[in-house]
Amino acid sequence: MNFVILDLEWNSSYSKKYKAFISEIIEFGAVRFNEKFEVIDTFSMLVAPQVSKKLTGKVRQLTNISNEELEKAGTAYTRALSKFKKYLGNDILMTWGTCDILALMENTKYYEKTDRIDFISSYCDLQVYCADMLGVYNAGKQLGLAPAAELIGIDPADYVAHRALQDSMLSMSIFKNLYYPDRFPKYVETSQHLHYRLTFKSYYITDITNPLVNKSEFDMVCGTCGSKLRILEGWTAKSKGFVAVLFCDKCEKKMIGKVKFKINYNGMAIKKKLLPIEEESGEGEENSEV
Repeated sequence: MNFVILDLEWNSSYSKKYKAFISEIIEFGAVRFNEKFEVIDTFSMLVAPQVSKKLTGKVRQLTNISNEELEKAGTAYTRALSKFKKYLGNDILMTWGTCDILALMENTKYYEKTDRIDFISSYCDLQVYCADMLGVYNAGKQLGLAPAAELIGIDPADYVAHRALQDSMLSMSIFKNLYYPDRFPKYVETSQHLHYRLTFKSYYITDITNPLVNKSEFDMVCGTCGSKLRILEGWTAKSKGFVAVLFCDKCEKKMIGKVKFKINYNGMAIKKKLLPIEEESGEGEENSEV
């Protein structure tokens, strides 16, 4: 089994076509190695930008790539992508986080009218895997490449930061220290699964008759005494969720109950809140959140 770690550098380019900024790829860098972490070969290619001919000052400073260098040595994105497809073959592709994959999808959509990346047979988000192995995984905050290196005693200064091939080599060094053959396979997914995951759009359920709505979630208790609240005015759809006027017989208080059902890629998230009736528009007590 061989692995390929890909890293990309890109420029923030404004597209008149889309009337929005896109992450225009300016460099591919990848390293192929086996399970013994023996480097088999590398891939490095500059890409001549077409959306914006000039690099931003920040990108020039971070990468030390010049406009002149890209003009002289850069190739067209479609050609670079074609060469990388052949280079990857059927090996397991890894990137540090999914930003590079999203940039790949964005550029492919711009140039080839499709964001499908079906040439990837299997994929692993190396950032998630390494963060898990280090015990520092946080869904809301990605572990950076340099901080991860420092956590296992690798000096990131030994690699040229923000150059695609060097960053892929640094990623390989981190992976080498955290590779557990028995644990790694569960982090590998197919390209079809990857595409579905990255393009999934979260949404709120606003139809109370939806079979995914668990009616028991509308049962709420008083935050003061813990008594079950009685419904005065039934649950109705409002503000991406459902609201009702509730009453605590023990405390003799009216309250506004709010419940939201949000479908995410990983399943359903349910938010429940209780607000004093006189403070309906303010910040109320959060009853529960799962």
